[in-house]
Amino acid sequence: MPETNPAADAGQPAAAELSAEDLALFDAEPPRRSDPSDIGPYRVLARLGGGGMGRLYLGRESDTEGTYGAGALVAVKVIRSEYAEDERFRRRFEREVEAVRRVHGTYTAELLDSGFDRDELLWMATAYVPGLSLADAIVRCGPLPVPVVRRLVHEIGQALTAIAAVGIVHRDLKPSNVLLGPDGARIIDFGVAHTADASSLTMTGQHLGTPAFMSPEQADGHEVGTASDVFSLGSVLAMAVTGSAPFGEGTTGDVIHRIIYSPPSEQVLAEVARRDPDLAELIGRCLDKDPRRRPSPQDVVEATRGHAADGQWPGAVAEAVAARAGWHGTAVAVRPMDQLTVLRRTKPEDPGEERAARRRWPLAVGAAAVAAIAAAAVAVAASGGDSARQETSASHAGSHTSASATRSPHATPASPRKGPRHTAAPSVTVTVPPPDGNPPAGGATDPAQPRQPNDPPPATSGGTTKPAPHPAPAKPWKSCTYYSGTRLTQSGDQGAPVKEVQCILKARGYNIGPSGVDGIFGYDTLAEVKRFQSDHHLRVDGQVGIRTWAALRS
Repeated sequence: MPETNPAADAGQPAAAELSAEDLALFDAEPPRRSDPSDIGPYRVLARLGGGGMGRLYLGRESDTEGTYGAGALVAVKVIRSEYAEDERFRRRFEREVEAVRRVHGTYTAELLDSGFDRDELLWMATAYVPGLSLADAIVRCGPLPVPVVRRLVHEIGQALTAIAAVGIVHRDLKPSNVLLGPDGARIIDFGVAHTADASSLTMTGQHLGTPAFMSPEQADGHEVGTASDVFSLGSVLAMAVTGSAPFGEGTTGDVIHRIIYSPPSEQVLAEVARRDPDLAELIGRCLDKDPRRRPSPQDVVEATRGHAADGQWPGAVAEAVAARAGWHGTAVAVRPMDQLTVLRRTKPEDPGEERAARRRWPLAVGAAAVAAIAAAAVAVAASGGDSARQETSASHAGSHTSASATRSPHATPASPRKGPRHTAAPSVTVTVPPPDGNPPAGGATDPAQPRQPNDPPPATSGGTTKPAPHPAPAKPWKSCTYYSGTRLTQSGDQGAPVKEVQCILKARGYNIGPSGVDGIFGYDTLAEVKRFQSDHHLRVDGQVGIRTWAALRS
């Protein structure tokens, strides 16, 4: 769904249910007229966030009447159209949703419903839970007390045990994907596109994850298993204890190079040891470069057995959770004429972007309530300057995008049980060259490490990449909104993807020739794409693939 100016486009009738204070409480935005008013059986109330995979909405069941509480809220994830229109993706989506349905655990999230509706929206819904992410908690409170961290070890370990039991690898465990809820910690954003035996979301061998919390094998593009999640857990715990990630800050390439080739920060581990030697020993084992020497999730649970109830959430976190949990609203009906206006979909700027013929393909959902978490964190737009602290700060604004719930397949429309919410934070994939500095092969899928003329320091990636109506001078290419996908774009191509490439290159200071942004991938555009790839240590082939798109937008 295309992005528009919220100042000009806000005002969907259903937004009247939430006041400005409500939106601030939930850290949400009002819906826009280009947003759907209903998704499946759910009424859209607000925007919670978005990322490379899609957009997350706050909603309620459409037939809710009168006063309702936070327990009746749902988080609905709508998958980006370029994925939803791909039949192969939809088949994987269905298969992996079914895999996540088999996950049962106190500290994981479960899906309420999913579908592919008549408006060609591929979606999934979970119950909204009034919790804060671990990343947000660190921003608000700083390093957490040791008893709280030990509680996290125990509860996250149980969650990883539950998902590993059905063959799922999380692949993107990070502070913003750990929700501190009223009934404990829950991990979110696992499942779709993360089953251990499934292919990646794209056909290019792309891997998923957030740089500062990747495992060495994941960062280096190898196959990953549950041990990869345990490594990520070690990084998450180190961040919780010290406020710093164990592999430091810097550009994406720098951080991942350290993850693959260097030991964790001695300063970070020393601070953990000062506060709790036993915890430091456990974290050190989790961060072993060799996956075979890391503890299993069950080993992690056993190491902290008896500590589950020792740590209470810090006061600021507990207060925020209580405020959200105590919220009540009143259902407001959408007038028929308003509903027609709301449901009008904005067309793409380039007609070529619209598929000539679309299959209406219903998503098969069994009689039982399907369990899953929205798969966010898809590597389609990467920030070249991600760091441990940046990830924490970015998630401060995005911790609301997490959800979880359990619902009986025969339940009537009622308030769903509580569970964590989705997080849709963007992630990147970078294959770091070995120390000799030779760039890896791979054409358009090589890693992006920003270095270019007039390029300002990279910014933190904490949410959906939005075309800014008034772009900041530091990143004028953010105003380029011709195309938002990652299609392979090369010499001889024409249309919106080419315009997007040309627009970004021009805004970054590259000379695309006298024709300017004309949508034709000619000699001048090819030459500047190659120069950009050389500046970013990509393979210089002139093809704009996943990695070059990520570098252009970082």
